[in-house]
Amino acid sequence: MTSGLYAALSGAVSKMEIVDIVGNNLSNISTLGYKKDRIQFSAMLNDAQQTQQTAGVNYTYVGEVQTVYSQGMTVDTRNDYDVAISGEGFFKIRDDEGIYYTRLGGFDRGQGGELVTRTGAQVLSADNKPIIVPEGPIMIDEKGRILGEEGEVGQIALMNPDTSKLIKEGLGRYRYDGDEREVQPGIDSQILQGHLEQSNVNAMEETTLMMTSLRAFESYQKAMKNYLDLESKINDIGIL
Repeated sequence: MTSGLYAALSGAVSKMEIVDIVGNNLSNISTLGYKKDRIQFSAMLNDAQQTQQTAGVNYTYVGEVQTVYSQGMTVDTRNDYDVAISGEGFFKIRDDEGIYYTRLGGFDRGQGGELVTRTGAQVLSADNKPIIVPEGPIMIDEKGRILGEEGEVGQIALMNPDTSKLIKEGLGRYRYDGDEREVQPGIDSQILQGHLEQSNVNAMEETTLMMTSLRAFESYQKAMKNYLDLESKINDIGIL
């Protein structure tokens, strides 16, 4: 009886975790460069661990939250300082907290002439140096080379870190949990000037997942109530 109740409880908890993640995805559907999250579930008891008492009962628990890095659609902004990545890869940026990676390519020219993000972080070249851009119009080619009226002034780093080692830090930033020296340049992707990448959240997909998870949660709730009611009746019979 107790094992069945715990199984229903763990199932209900896991479904609410899904609802929370999906809700956060939907709230960021309009956030440029946002990458949706998913939860990977695992069984608490495998076949070797099951005892005679728990055999046939599947407990589940929430594993790690994983980010889905599939590319979002791009929108044409007609802004020379907006860039999007077509394919895999990340821009490399640096702020007061350290070096980060981002897909959000809404850049600008800072007061000192440095290429910066909208939050003021430096956009870096492949050798971790800031990029100084001149006043006036610029052109950014598919390899990230920046051209001013006097010629090439720098190149935006396009890097391809192991996404399993990226940690989401907010504001479209990801911290690399490893040795920066092992991060390789992105060679098969292109940079699109005058575009920004939208989120990769699909409203219909997320809404469907939300509804199915809520229905499953309600089913687990009913199962828990039935277990508790049955346990109460058994206890009443025992008293008699």
